[in-house]
Amino acid sequence: MKTLFCTLALLALFNSCTEPVESRFDKIARAYCECTGKLVDLNQKAAKLASDTTAQASFAENLRQIQEAYGKSKICNETIVAQFGKLNTAELDSLKMVLAAGSCPDLSKQNDLLKEMLGK
Repeated sequence: MKTLFCTLALLALFNSCTEPVESRFDKIARAYCECTGKLVDLNQKAAKLASDTTAQASFAENLRQIQEAYGKSKICNETIVAQFGKLNTAELDSLKMVLAAGSCPDLSKQNDLLKEMLGK
């Protein structure tokens, strides 16, 4: 009985020490979030500024920042494609689910951007 209890305790300890293996989509989602998160934030900021008639100067500066972030995102996402390949429609859907559940839910809603950056 003591041996069984010790074995169960060791198994519980071992299981709590091991981290789950990161899936292919988890890795892609993390990288995509890092590459493209700023661009989506700037796009959302631009949408808000577009409706503010007193924010024309800020809007113009934000557009410049968007263009810069887009260029950086495109280059960064090319490294993801080089590592994981272009994603088909089913894979993009799986990636959107991981993004939505993770730390970049706004990216999961950017279908056109996701397809442009990572899709076939």
